Amino acid sequence: MEIGNKILELRKQNDFSQEQLAEKMGVARQTISKWELGETAPDLSQSKMLSQMFNVSLDELTNNEIKSILIEKADTNEKLIKRIINILKIILLVVVIIIITLLFMVFCKDYFDAQPVESMQSIECIIDGKEYSYDVWQNNETAYMIDKIETNDTNLNVDPKEYINFKDVFDAIKESVDSRGGNCK
Repeated sequence: MEIGNKILELRKQNDFSQEQLAEKMGVARQTISKWELGETAPDLSQSKMLSQMFNVSLDELTNNEIKSILIEKADTNEKLIKRIINILKIILLVVVIIIITLLFMVFCKDYFDAQPVESMQSIECIIDGKEYSYDVWQNNETAYMIDKIETNDTNLNVDPKEYINFKDVFDAIKESVDSRGGNCK
């Protein structure tokens, strides 16, 4: 829409005749007619008076596309801000993950540095008046199987790896000691 059409539209919206508008502007009625027909255009000071009289901006009066430019710039800025916010969210997420990982490593260090738990039980036996001690070790790392037998009895014929629990290995030790004429407490 050209300025002439806009003046016509605004004049009618404000219920002014061409004569009334001409009188307020201090010009002839024919000047208003020429503006509306697009034959001539108001100068800058007249345009300013028209914008004040009709309570519109000069951009609106002249159909300057500044609004669409501003809206387009605002949309572009909004998209840029959203993109920056998304990047900041990703950075924040990475920082949080790093902090959680570091805290986990600090507070759970003992758990990861823990050595396998060993259990030990003993049994005392006597063979031919001589006392023998049998220390049976179970290491949790080897799936709770008997790990080793420490003893001063060189004739003990019991393989600890064949047993899963203390009771079974002690029964095998007692059987070996009984077969040699000894007994266990």
